[in-house]
Amino acid sequence: MASRHVPYTDMSDMGRAAQETEIQRAANQQLIEEGRVIKHKELEKMRREEENKDDSSSERPDVIIKVNNGSTSRLSSQRSSADLASSISSRNLDARELRAQLLQLEEKVKGAMLSNVQLDNDKQLLKYEVDLLKDKLEDLTDAYASLNKTFLENKRELAYQKMQIVELTHRLDYARHQVEARDQLIVEHGLVLIGGTNADDNSTLSNMEELTTTNAHISSTNKGKSTSNNSNLVMMNGLSNDNNNHSKSNSLIHQNGDKSSNHLPEMVLITKSTAELLNTLSETTLDKQIQQLFSMRSELDARVEELESQLREERKRFEAPATRYDSKNRTNAAITEDIKHELQQVTFHNHKVEGDKLVLNIIVV
Repeated sequence: MASRHVPYTDMSDMGRAAQETEIQRAANQQLIEEGRVIKHKELEKMRREEENKDDSSSERPDVIIKVNNGSTSRLSSQRSSADLASSISSRNLDARELRAQLLQLEEKVKGAMLSNVQLDNDKQLLKYEVDLLKDKLEDLTDAYASLNKTFLENKRELAYQKMQIVELTHRLDYARHQVEARDQLIVEHGLVLIGGTNADDNSTLSNMEELTTTNAHISSTNKGKSTSNNSNLVMMNGLSNDNNNHSKSNSLIHQNGDKSSNHLPEMVLITKSTAELLNTLSETTLDKQIQQLFSMRSELDARVEELESQLREERKRFEAPATRYDSKNRTNAAITEDIKHELQQVTFHNHKVEGDKLVLNIIVV
């Protein structure tokens, strides 16, 4: 049985009850002693009275015998003495038996009184133990009720957690199937998934806006090409149906107590040719590669403008009077051919860069 913690007030009440029990026990003991003394005195008095009666009865026959001896001297002395002796002996035997019975009764009374006192003490002790057991029973009842309540709460919490586990398991299986389907589509269309590094969102957004504003005319003139390139793109920055399902799972995790924000890395799905082109660049991250392409385009634009200005100057020279020397004309023709060839190369390179920019613009949009 569990130990019972009794408050201070209960201990004081129990102490007072024990003191009252001791006082009552002492009073009962004193009453028993007084009754025993009184009974003993009464028994002594009764014994003395019996002894006095025996003495008086023994003296009377002597007087009667003397009177009879004086008046009836003729009677037989043997007969009278025998009768007197028998009567005296019978009375003495009766007195002894009475004394023995009286002593036995006294012993029985003493034993009964002692047994009564012992029974009273046992009764008080048993009452005290019964009170203690009642208190312990109340404490155990309260503890059982509290444990039962806690058990029911834990049972409900366990059932809720099991439901949550089942739901999360279903969502996890669904997300796995979606990821497998996405990977299969990527393989079927011959695409490449790049990225996966945590980049600064603000810089990425600014680069997207810059790319959109600078290449607006290219997007408007090449809508057909944009449409064909869009058909090859499946996902950008992780925003797809699969990731929507992941975001739902993350929101459920946040509801269960995880307050940390899960930031998905920047990921882009592009064609193999675009991936090979990006691999030729020296930069590693997509943001820096876009910046490098911008710088290369600006350099090429400056080079094209320079070549166009040189071409205009050469055309002006060709439109001059025919009084120039043939050698100079031959030199100008060679220079013009070189400039045209270089201009074609720059134009081809520029178109290639514009195509890459268009692909990146489609990715950003």
